[in-house]
Amino acid sequence: MEWLDKILGLSAHELEWYQMVLRAVIVYAVALVYIRIAGMRSFGTSSAFDVVITITIGGILSRTITGHYPFFPVLLTAFVMALCHRLIALLTFKSDKARIAAEGKPVLLFTEGSFVEKNLSMNSIHRTDLDRTLREQDLMIMVR
Repeated sequence: MEWLDKILGLSAHELEWYQMVLRAVIVYAVALVYIRIAGMRSFGTSSAFDVVITITIGGILSRTITGHYPFFPVLLTAFVMALCHRLIALLTFKSDKARIAAEGKPVLLFTEGSFVEKNLSMNSIHRTDLDRTLREQDLMIMVR
């Protein structure tokens, strides 16, 4: 495990630029998994893919403000994350398997005038939450 310590700087007092970049890529992947596990209930209409990049870049860039981390390596790290996001967006555009891995499968919540109770339950979405979202989008539904 010495190689892992060296490559990630686990015991270093100051990180090298490549250690920060590698850590950011790992955090991005882990955050995507965590958000997929937690479910999208907490994140509204944004996909996990979009939420992860927002959180990750926000967290990285906040380091430049506090002054506890070197300014330019942090900016480079955030830039690498933006490039990773763009690359994954391209992959998800070209491949259905990559899209499903990054964004998940769409879930039908309402069809033919009825709620799909099983899907609402599986995603921890109450009917009133769906009603509110539809009203916010100026959509009216007739429920049987």
